[in-house]
Amino acid sequence: MQLATRQHTLNVEESDRLSFLPYMFGTDFMLAELQVYALAKQWMPEYNGGFWHFIRLPEGGGYMMPDCGRIHMVNGENWFDRTVSADAAGIILTSLAITRRCWTHHDCGNAALTHLYMLRDTQLWNHIVFHPECNAIYAALD
Repeated sequence: MQLATRQHTLNVEESDRLSFLPYMFGTDFMLAELQVYALAKQWMPEYNGGFWHFIRLPEGGGYMMPDCGRIHMVNGENWFDRTVSADAAGIILTSLAITRRCWTHHDCGNAALTHLYMLRDTQLWNHIVFHPECNAIYAALD
């Protein structure tokens, strides 16, 4: 069962959590999940682990979101240094992980996972366009 938590997203309920990551990332789900956590440690100076929500998009795809309030994110590579909502942080981190996993599988010649990650990237960007913090998300992903 899923409950609407925002206008265009669905929070994955406890009973469905085990199926969400394989749905999102295919057979690569364990490494993709770890990629999100590693990026959180890199981008969020105050991050020390914790619970993550899984958010499903109605048109397909989704993202992982840390269970916190507003959070400071820093990336010295593109000079991003802002405080954003946990929702925006989750979108940023998941998008970065999707992109990195996509390139990894493209370079390895894994067409199926490359295609899945390209689809997930498109689905997430279709959501970002309408997000209230889209400008911050764009700046982080620039």
